[in-house]
Amino acid sequence: MSDVEGSVAQSHVVTRGGLTDRAVIDALTRAIVVTDPAGRIVLWSSAARQLYGWSEDEVLGRSVVEVLSPPDEEPLNHEHLAFVAAGNSLSGDRTVVARDGAPVRIVTFTRPVVDDDGATIAIVGASEDVTELRIEERRTRELAEHFSLALEAGGLGTWRWDMVTGETIWDERLEALFGLSPGEFDRTFDMYVSLLHPEDRHDVLGTVHHAISSRSTYRVEHRVVWPDGSIHWLAGAGAATLDEQGNATGTVGCVADVTEQQLQRQERQRVAFLAVEAAERERLQRERLEFLAAINEALNASLTVDDIMRNVTTCAVPRLGDWCSIHVLTERTGSDPAVTVAHMDPEMVAYAYELQQRFPYDRDAPAGVALVIRTGETAFYPDITAETLTALDASDEEQAVIDRLALRSAIAVPLVKHGRILGAMQFVMSSSSRRYTSDDVALAQTVAGRIASSLENVRLHERERTIAHTLQRSLLPESLPEVPGVEIAVRYWPAGEATEVGGDFYDVFELDTAGKWAFVIGDVCGTGPTAASLTGLARHSIRDSAWHGDSPAEVLRSLNRAVLRSGTGSFLTAMYATLDATADHLVLTVACGGHPLPILASGGHATSIGSPGTLLGVLPEGTFHTSETALTPGDVVVLFTDGATDLPAPHALDPEQFRALVAHATADAGTADDIADRIHTTLGQILPFELRDDDIALLVVRTHEPGQPPR
Repeated sequence: MSDVEGSVAQSHVVTRGGLTDRAVIDALTRAIVVTDPAGRIVLWSSAARQLYGWSEDEVLGRSVVEVLSPPDEEPLNHEHLAFVAAGNSLSGDRTVVARDGAPVRIVTFTRPVVDDDGATIAIVGASEDVTELRIEERRTRELAEHFSLALEAGGLGTWRWDMVTGETIWDERLEALFGLSPGEFDRTFDMYVSLLHPEDRHDVLGTVHHAISSRSTYRVEHRVVWPDGSIHWLAGAGAATLDEQGNATGTVGCVADVTEQQLQRQERQRVAFLAVEAAERERLQRERLEFLAAINEALNASLTVDDIMRNVTTCAVPRLGDWCSIHVLTERTGSDPAVTVAHMDPEMVAYAYELQQRFPYDRDAPAGVALVIRTGETAFYPDITAETLTALDASDEEQAVIDRLALRSAIAVPLVKHGRILGAMQFVMSSSSRRYTSDDVALAQTVAGRIASSLENVRLHERERTIAHTLQRSLLPESLPEVPGVEIAVRYWPAGEATEVGGDFYDVFELDTAGKWAFVIGDVCGTGPTAASLTGLARHSIRDSAWHGDSPAEVLRSLNRAVLRSGTGSFLTAMYATLDATADHLVLTVACGGHPLPILASGGHATSIGSPGTLLGVLPEGTFHTSETALTPGDVVVLFTDGATDLPAPHALDPEQFRALVAHATADAGTADDIADRIHTTLGQILPFELRDDDIALLVVRTHEPGQPPR
């Protein structure tokens, strides 16, 4: 899969709680386009398809400059792309070409995504169509210019108020500004006052009276209500008129209609508010996406339930609260949940655990985590007030605890997977002045969904591993018999995470003839239940044939027939050997059925013994050869399965290399267990066992002088 295809595939991964990162991106109204540092498109949101006309399938892997840039602006757009790829952000208007060739004016916000080393790994662009907005802005500017010209042309209304006679004289322009026809104004101050907007009347009259008393000029801006009920804004400039003695006799001034300016001002304020609000939403969205990414990293780094609880609470503080606690129900019915707490202050964490001792978990509690776990419903306290705490009916001691915790706002969400409640998670704001919102609740529920999925997966994984381990042990002997003159060590190392039953097996048992013992090692093709059933068949078949007195070759022939008749369609390799201790020396008789030959380490040298045979369960009549080897005290025989040697390059071991490994492990070795441990260490250095894809069974037989204990 290419890098581009990989990135796209990741954008469709289902996240916890049923929500996908791609669904969040496609819900945004802005067109979201993600490219690699070279500008090749790796994600194209639904809004991008609507804005530009291209479907995601048509543009994935293509250069974003090639898809959207007008030909004459391609050099500049390449420069901009290089600028962002270098770690810079870039925002502003630009013109792009839609799929149908039509130019589109957009405002775009482009930012790099960097890794921990500061290297740019992707470029994210968020854009929206501003064609109509820019047209409207231009129109607004033109209207303002026209209004300015109108003012300059003398479009002012004037008045004169005579306090002595009470007469107020308006010109026709002023009457029009108040919504009156020429001559409709009755020249009284009272009518003027009646036309003022009720909410502005007090301030306007106060300004006029102050100007009269101070014999000064004044300016007012207020609303007026026209006879048709419409509201208009007027700006007036006036001054007190004085008689020869300097006494105020009235006012004079002019008025202009400033309704358009007011609307523009309000629109600018509205647009500014929306811009600030949009920027805040974008910031919060970015922080939430970063938080979700951090939670994912914390979950990916968790191998156990305890890891999950510790990692996610640590990650949540202080990003989503001053406090964070997770309460996970154990699988034992009726048990109290396990609890992990995180806080910005370590002393408060210790205090929280102290509270658990003082106030044990009450599953029937009417509020808090217990209620959330019991009902599966989210509890949201946006503003914890005295009334909220009073409603909880807390005791004096509990009230003192609440006061010390300084709770301000809280969210508690259930951890639910497949309709089953696994626990709950609680987020609390205490010393912070911030309060939780409904968006925070949605984020907390998303986080809880992902955590619940991880908890379920970890538990299933642990259960599978336990089942596999238990079944695997059932296919191996519970204990090894004591063989005079011989010490035995066995090892079984499962591959990877050991969640499936392997097909490797070993066995050691006494034959019916006194002084004779059987040694078995085998490897069934595949893993899982089929391999387990064939392993059980092989062990029982070998023992049954051996106890009937069959020779090693006859034992393998019987096993070959049993496998063919089993109908499994599978096969295996096996090595069967007998050890005869009835003579004055030990004799090992070996027969192999497609299995690696055992290795004899004696006198500092290691050689393979026995002869190869055919696979078991493949041919109706297999070919099996028997060979005898006399053993002397100190000799070591190593039986093994091919998981030890058959590895991908460069880790594979050929027979000569593995014999050298055995020779090194047996040189100056003590017990058979020491030898097995040395082989284990060396194999782990070649390739760690958790990285292997095949199990390994090992059986080490070391001889010693009769009557002498192993050294």
